[in-house]
Amino acid sequence: MGVIAVHKPRNGNKGRSKSKSLKTSGEDHFEVQLGRIRSASGSRRAVSFMNGLERSTRQGSRGVKVSSGSRAARPMAFQRRVIVKVSIKKISGGGLAALRKHVDYIQRDGTDERGEPAQLYGPNVNSEQSLDEDLLGNERSLDFATRCQDDRHGFRIIISAEDGAQLQDLTAFTQDIVGQMESDLDTKLDWVAADHYDTGQPHTHLIIRGVRDDGKDLVMPRKYVSQTLRERAQRFVELELGPVSQMDGRVRLARTVDAAGFTAIDASLSKQVTDGIVDTSGSVPADRVWHRRLEVRRLQRLSDMGLAERLGSGRWKLDADFTDKLRQISERKEIVSAIHRTMQQNGIEIGQPMRPEFITERNMFDPNSARASEVTGIVRHFGRPDDTRPGGFVLIEDLKGSPVFSKVGEDETFESLKRGQVITLKPHPRGARPIDQSIVEYAAKHQGVYSEVSHATQSDRVSPAYAQAHVRRLEALRRKNLVARQADGSWKIPSDYLKRAADYEVERTRRMPAGLERDSQLTLRQMERAEGVTWLDTTLSIDGVETECAPNFRTAFEKRLERLRGMGFETGSDGKLPSRTIESLKAMDLRSAAEGLERDIGKPYSEIGPARQVDGIYRGSIDRPSGKFAVIERSREFTLVPWRPVMEKRLGQSISGRVSAGGISWDVTGRKGPAR
Repeated sequence: MGVIAVHKPRNGNKGRSKSKSLKTSGEDHFEVQLGRIRSASGSRRAVSFMNGLERSTRQGSRGVKVSSGSRAARPMAFQRRVIVKVSIKKISGGGLAALRKHVDYIQRDGTDERGEPAQLYGPNVNSEQSLDEDLLGNERSLDFATRCQDDRHGFRIIISAEDGAQLQDLTAFTQDIVGQMESDLDTKLDWVAADHYDTGQPHTHLIIRGVRDDGKDLVMPRKYVSQTLRERAQRFVELELGPVSQMDGRVRLARTVDAAGFTAIDASLSKQVTDGIVDTSGSVPADRVWHRRLEVRRLQRLSDMGLAERLGSGRWKLDADFTDKLRQISERKEIVSAIHRTMQQNGIEIGQPMRPEFITERNMFDPNSARASEVTGIVRHFGRPDDTRPGGFVLIEDLKGSPVFSKVGEDETFESLKRGQVITLKPHPRGARPIDQSIVEYAAKHQGVYSEVSHATQSDRVSPAYAQAHVRRLEALRRKNLVARQADGSWKIPSDYLKRAADYEVERTRRMPAGLERDSQLTLRQMERAEGVTWLDTTLSIDGVETECAPNFRTAFEKRLERLRGMGFETGSDGKLPSRTIESLKAMDLRSAAEGLERDIGKPYSEIGPARQVDGIYRGSIDRPSGKFAVIERSREFTLVPWRPVMEKRLGQSISGRVSAGGISWDVTGRKGPAR
């Protein structure tokens, strides 16, 4: 038996270890625990495997050459890995609402060890708060956001230790890190945090105000954010759990040999690729023979997956995109695991086809597939498979009642998702964009050259903003060396420009999540009685009642038709809504919204009408049954137009839009001057 000294962190009150210990006196004491030497995991199989590797290392492995200078080689170093993700967020200019949402997010249901809401803690949060004081807890979280309202910025930090499940107290670990930060930055910090156990890896969400204790802005050096903070966290983990031994490190690596996703061994192999070939026949130091053996075993596994091909004599041909494909496999598995875990924790029951055991990787929507088409359905579940990486997922029930899930971006739509809403998963566009076709058509008439100046002045139908969009597209392609700009500012357009643009789009979207589209924030049940244009109405206007859709969708269509007839609208004998019904519903919705806004703004509402230009100050947005609309205030009146994300750049400032058959094209480049 061996004696192991384990650092016990301060303020530890969530002990997880069940082993008996002998405690010494003092604030920063050690626990002496008895354990089997060289078997930290308690796995005899792992120890015997490592003993076999060590024996083969001493004897020399068959097929692996050992270099003559092996005695001078340094052993591979292993660390207690910690992921630290730092985001700096603006508070001024609308960021306070996003901060409140984030504070609510880190306290959401099902994130603590018991599947209950995570408890907020920090220097100004009472750690003795009982579970019955939910309202008081919300007030305290709002107090933190209120203190931040005049701050210029704030810091959101996620800390995830690879061995987080072995830490005796995740809260005390976080407190130690913040204490170290206060020492490093020479200031007291105002912060709140919450520990999450809802993913495969325990982690902590930490929010720090961007203000020093003297009232000045808190600035963290770039190196501190990108490197030092992670090193500090790793030191605290090693202080408690001890350094990773050679045996433990090798065992961890060996366990990844058969993994279906991307691993550290794959990263090592990718660095050895030359012209698509990895050569494992070269000599290695004696204490790296075990690693070469793992690489060979991993290559055999990749061969089984169709990502590698044995050429003989220790040479292997690797798939050109094997790292991307392995990462995609990892993402799919993480999302499926997250769906199963959270659905089971929350006791979600939504019909047999939507039960966890029926949701597998086969149900994933791939926006890059050549056969991918739009999929519309009801949101059944959504979340993040891993808080340390960007991107979330959404699980929908499509019109036929089947489960479909996809990785999606964390945009404004995702942040405001609710179960029961209707959304559409959109594939990535394939081929060149329409603007590429416009560039080619112009260049064909001007000796293969595109000029912004001549394009913008040749016709009244071409606005400067439209010509600038062409230049922005060409600039993006120039950065990839696909086109060249000439000395006079014009562009030489190659004969195969459209193919180059299409290839660029494929590469650009390779790892991008699926597009997410939502007409309104209403749920399917709310749409049945809404006074405005809903997804049910637009679908009925095109197809009528879908006969092959799932029962819940068919019922919703029928109830909507019944509601519209009761409101006096024409529905058509076949249930297909006429266009005038859609127009009347939208006009009714906008008039209802305008009544309340007229009192708040103090100006009358005016419809856009046949105007070709929309100018004014963007005052904000409103959500209506017919969708999201932007409030544009003018000198004597205001109007409502369809909202677009690009508008947020000009909140409270002048904005200009050009009306066309395809909608409104907005210029948000910063035009100065009063609104018309």
